[in-house]
Amino acid sequence: MTAPRSSLIRRLTAASAALALAAVTAGCAGESGGNGSGGGRDVLTVATGLTGNIVANFNPFSPEPLQATNGWIYEPLFFFNGARSGDVQPWLGEDYTWSEDGRTLTLTIRSGVTWNDGEPFTVDDVVYTFELAANNPALNTYALPIDTVASEGEDTVVITFTESAFTQEFFLLGKQKIVPEHIWSEVPDDEKTTWMNEEPVGTGAWRVDSVEGQSMILTARDDYYVEGLPGFDAVQFRSFSGNNAVNAAIAAGEVDWAGSYIPQVEENYLSKDPNFELVNIPLATAVLLPNAEEGPTADPAVRHAISAALDRDFMNESVYSGQNPPANPSGLLLPNFEEVLDPALADAEFDTGAEAVAEHLSGAGYTQDSSGRWTRDGERLSVEVSLVNGWTDYITLADMAKQQLAEVGIELEVNAISHAQWTQNRNEGNFELVLDSVGYTPDVRGYYWQMLSSSLVKPIGEPSNDGNYGRYSNPAIDDALRAIADTSDAEEQLPHFHTIQQEFVEDMPVIPLFGAQAMMEFDGNDVAGYPTVEDTYASPAVWLDPDGGWVGARLTPAE
Repeated sequence: MTAPRSSLIRRLTAASAALALAAVTAGCAGESGGNGSGGGRDVLTVATGLTGNIVANFNPFSPEPLQATNGWIYEPLFFFNGARSGDVQPWLGEDYTWSEDGRTLTLTIRSGVTWNDGEPFTVDDVVYTFELAANNPALNTYALPIDTVASEGEDTVVITFTESAFTQEFFLLGKQKIVPEHIWSEVPDDEKTTWMNEEPVGTGAWRVDSVEGQSMILTARDDYYVEGLPGFDAVQFRSFSGNNAVNAAIAAGEVDWAGSYIPQVEENYLSKDPNFELVNIPLATAVLLPNAEEGPTADPAVRHAISAALDRDFMNESVYSGQNPPANPSGLLLPNFEEVLDPALADAEFDTGAEAVAEHLSGAGYTQDSSGRWTRDGERLSVEVSLVNGWTDYITLADMAKQQLAEVGIELEVNAISHAQWTQNRNEGNFELVLDSVGYTPDVRGYYWQMLSSSLVKPIGEPSNDGNYGRYSNPAIDDALRAIADTSDAEEQLPHFHTIQQEFVEDMPVIPLFGAQAMMEFDGNDVAGYPTVEDTYASPAVWLDPDGGWVGARLTPAE
């Protein structure tokens, strides 16, 4: 799953504090900002990864809601720790149990929760949210096979499914945001994905104070249901023009929490202050994501040839100083999910070099012309890769890939576009290759399902918001995913994971590069309570949905 990058939280600088705190004060008059110690707390600022003016869109059903929507304002039932597989904590839910066949899920919800407009959170809101998904495909973001939803008493909800839903547990319980029935029932069904929801009513620790220009401010609720949270009085979200602008703010000591790519990070960041800290926890794999339905990359031979042309070690060393771990040809995120790796692939390596490229393309009917360019049916093999303008590390990677592919006779055109346009094109399948990342999923069952399940495939031009953007379909993989979903026994699931990996190696539906950039910067002078490699209570990524909101509520000013 893709996450916005170059995102960060920082305390307001002296230059901007007067303006921002004026807005915060207007929204916080008479409030303590939570059930903590109250006055004297601080303000955090988050760089959204957006450019230009921020548009107020807090619709959790929208293809691209603002970062603050998920985890900060709207919350799921449980927290699935993105940095520690198997660590699940109560959020709006307290407990859940599955039937043996995975077709019935019984939930117990938390009591004493209110929406930020003062209305009580009840089982009716949970039933309503899942009924929306069951009855409207456009709102069924995670393709959940829901059959029925019903409440039992004041704290229990029972969901039944048309097939085993073990595989979708993370998406059901850890990603689906619960919305208030008393608000959303007033919105016509045909407007529920397009409504901007500028004044969102959520259960989260924050409420929206203002959205103006390149700044958005959230203020802490004084009635949040978790005692002592949140730890700050307010959060300011700001837009930046790209990595360079973000990095300038980080290096100046204006940033408390960052998720930006910083080249030569030791020299340009860590050496600036002994209290600057870098937290690097593998969360995803950087990939070239091919369109598997149309265009040249729909041919597995072309995907293999592109992969074989790449010098991954050189790219990783040149851009990330070799910090990112190597990728496995199975596409499995390692070491996170090592327990399901096929032993036959433990030492697998990518085919590389001009001979491997020639073998793949010749077998698919391509020939080389006098200039060394690969052609078929009179057309040269040319592929376009799309990426976000401003993501300087990805731009450098794409330029390297272009040069490496040119050396073996494949043309690669680099198309750097706005984040909004890139997201829309990717979600709608309007691309040949996109430079992206896959992962950010703490459950290995959901990891492959989100990447490869044909149940997520939408026609090109119709947005698929949460997975399999390349429109890949493989019956053997779908059968293996269903077999995994049919049992909760890890030993019984294992051979089906191996099947998926073998099919992945054969078909290469996604072209893995290496571990995705996961450097998170924290300024220990200003903020405390953040996740570390020693204390992975959550993913440290501010842009990760919904982990950023979970962590944001738990950060405190440094003493």
